[in-house]
Amino acid sequence: NLDLLTDFWLSDNNFIGSIPSEVGRLSLLENLLLEKNQLTGPIPSEVGNLQSLNFTTLSNNLLTGAIPTSFFSLPNLEILYIENNTLSGNIPTEISNAPELRDLYLTGNILSGEIPEIPPGSLLTLEELLLSFNNLTGNMPSSICALRNDTMPSGSLISLHADCAIPPEPPEITCAVGCCTTCTGG
Repeated sequence: NLDLLTDFWLSDNNFIGSIPSEVGRLSLLENLLLEKNQLTGPIPSEVGNLQSLNFTTLSNNLLTGAIPTSFFSLPNLEILYIENNTLSGNIPTEISNAPELRDLYLTGNILSGEIPEIPPGSLLTLEELLLSFNNLTGNMPSSICALRNDTMPSGSLISLHADCAIPPEPPEITCAVGCCTTCTGG
């Protein structure tokens, strides 16, 4: 019986297969660490049932499909590391719904489209947003850049990584001066 499970750490074990949707039944789960395995398939949307979830890392696997929007309705989610997979589609506009999100690592996937604007007063706890090595295009939204500045309400964004290096000309992502902290060539 896993009803009381709060920590699920199975990192760096070369597990293969998909993440079962039953993970959504672990209602008291706070920490889900499954990085550095060989997990495949989509991230189940049932992760949205994990109302106590605080820290999740699914990095360095072979996960596919879209980022579940249900992640961003979790009231306690602070850290979401899903970099170095083959996740595709757009960055969900729902990222702005995550009230406690501090770190969001999306580097090294095949995400595409533009980075979404966020409403004023959103993501004020965000400290790290890593978006490099994807297929994202367009301008870094001014609403995200504002999290790096002393604006009202002030943000706390320290690290903002994107594919904004030149060459190529123009870069995949255009960042205003002082916005992106690290520019790479995607």
